[in-house]
Amino acid sequence: MSPMSEGSLGGSTSDTYQIMQTLQNRFGISTQQELMQSYENTWITPTDLDNIKSAGFNLIRIPVWWGQFYDLNSTENSGWRKDAFIQLDKLVNAAAARKIYVIIDMHGAIGSQSLEQSTGQINKNEYWNSTVARSRTAWMWWKIANHYKNNAYIAGYDLLNEPDSRPNKKIPWNNDYYNQIIHAYDQLYHSVRQADPNHIVFIEATFGTWSWNMLPDPKKMNWNNVVYETHLYPWSSNPQKVVDYTINDFIAHKSWNIPGYVGEFNLLNSDSASWSYAINSLNSVGLNWSIWSYKSSNSPAPNYWGWYVRQQWPGQPNIVEDSPDSIRKKWGYWKTINVFQKNVTLGIKP
Repeated sequence: MSPMSEGSLGGSTSDTYQIMQTLQNRFGISTQQELMQSYENTWITPTDLDNIKSAGFNLIRIPVWWGQFYDLNSTENSGWRKDAFIQLDKLVNAAAARKIYVIIDMHGAIGSQSLEQSTGQINKNEYWNSTVARSRTAWMWWKIANHYKNNAYIAGYDLLNEPDSRPNKKIPWNNDYYNQIIHAYDQLYHSVRQADPNHIVFIEATFGTWSWNMLPDPKKMNWNNVVYETHLYPWSSNPQKVVDYTINDFIAHKSWNIPGYVGEFNLLNSDSASWSYAINSLNSVGLNWSIWSYKSSNSPAPNYWGWYVRQQWPGQPNIVEDSPDSIRKKWGYWKTINVFQKNVTLGIKP
């Protein structure tokens, strides 16, 4: 989604961990962290939040992962970074100044909760078989919830993004894998609640059949003030069919008396009629939603992955060869105002 490196670590096999580790091996911890902060300061700026606010939106979902809170070399309590909240606070405070709410979304648990690159470490998925990884992830959530417990513009905490407890995606789902995820949610829920009894906890149905059937009745779990979340991607069906499935599934669970949230969706096309159908349909049944994603470097419009899409390709750093100054400079090209334009082909409106 973002142009961090020109692929010198192996193209699509590169992940955020590898990029950070390479920078750290070359330049040391402090320079690595400073470079990553310079990247983050470029990729999303207060101007981006102005764009979101002026369009009428009132929520952003911010993906985070453990490497932003711990030193790469240690996930023990002693490895907690002194600057763990600097970047996140900056974004949360800028959003609050514009009356935009924030969901903090755990995209990458310690050990990784799936094989996906989006966890920060591709092909890992060790969270499920490591009591240490699970307990340290729970402690990380306690730290996050304790830090934000009095912040009125934190909408809540999204416990695990798209968990997949199977060691291989070719293995069929079964009750053992389902139960592992529910148990993990319960552990993380209680860790959050120990620090923050008031904010919403978002619990994802993004595994198995990607439906609310994946989740238990919250009353049976003694989960309070929760929102059940799903994601919507019509990989093998037409968009309208998947939208209708999601809505009908939500309606079928109305007896739970629990709000629903489509935390990510993309219709995988640039047909504005499809997008309008999806948004109007979700709104009509009271399903909250946020698209994936705000901006994307994939390609110019009619690329459908970003609400803002790039209009030019200003280049990427080679993190194996470039100097810190060169890396910082090349990342600095990627401000939205310089490279991106709103993707009007989608016709997205609040």
